[in-house]
Amino acid sequence: MTTPELLGGRYRLDRVAGHGGMATVFEAHDTVLNRAVAIKLLQRRHDATGVVEERFRREALAEASLVHPNIVAVHDVGVHEDGRPYIVMDYVDGRPLAALIAEGPIPSERVAFIGLAIARALAAAHEHGIIHRDIKPANILLDQQGLPQLTDFGLARVADERELTIAGEMLGTAMYVAPEQARFGICTAQGDLYAFGAVLYHALAGAPPFDGTGAIDVALRRFEEDPAPLQARVGDVDPALAALVHELLAREPAARPAGAAEVAERLGDIAARVRTERTSGDPVTPSTIPPAGAPRAPGLSPPPPDVPLPNPSMLPADLWSARDDAAPESARPS
Repeated sequence: MTTPELLGGRYRLDRVAGHGGMATVFEAHDTVLNRAVAIKLLQRRHDATGVVEERFRREALAEASLVHPNIVAVHDVGVHEDGRPYIVMDYVDGRPLAALIAEGPIPSERVAFIGLAIARALAAAHEHGIIHRDIKPANILLDQQGLPQLTDFGLARVADERELTIAGEMLGTAMYVAPEQARFGICTAQGDLYAFGAVLYHALAGAPPFDGTGAIDVALRRFEEDPAPLQARVGDVDPALAALVHELLAREPAARPAGAAEVAERLGDIAARVRTERTSGDPVTPSTIPPAGAPRAPGLSPPPPDVPLPNPSMLPADLWSARDDAAPESARPS
């Protein structure tokens, strides 16, 4: 450190906010811009292969290249005086989706809203050729307004970039990892969609699609069986949402939706319909719902859910294209 108190001569580390597989996250204060930030500092560990440090570097590059309201932004990188690299990011004042799931099953309306935001984040990442590879509830943060943000691109891989693995390692998290990723190490956008579907299933059911006695057992079960039908586990789950989740959890990548943009479009339609049904008390027939990919009327967006969900006007109605992602955006809460 440049001074005994400040990392990089600028950042005051206030408290440990969490630990990951390769880094510690601190709540910190940027003394130059006078704002709260989050700092991820690589743990002090022996890494003769250099894989962990290279993954850490890739995470910074991946997140810094993605400018999107539902992806935690990277502001700075640096190196601790002991040689460990660090990443300075938005500080999200909230909690992970994992903490919300721990309280019990989440209603369909809220799951559709959260899913819409994360599907849009994935669409933006995939448009830039970035595969996240570790979608799980702990990597989805909900701020004080309930707005979701995707974080932790520590396993992210850019298309056509060489693979970084350690012998005997399974990339991803066993409860959510796609079958092809668990068995063959094949990591594609379709694998992200499978993990995303597993997260939505966990949120709706209060339990992951597969359980077992250990990580390998959990990962292997998806090769031999399909998860229990959501409608059998959650009586009031929205049927269209349940159907979409099971499509995402298809064992064969080709049987899943074509991409995250399509998933976001469908989730937007589901969120709008479920909200309308709840507020009006009348079911909305499928014929009144625009099909996925159909042109939307100007200004159409999912109606605002009740508090504690934020008004979806805070989420743009249309998917962001690569061109839009590069455009300057207003400052996010930090």
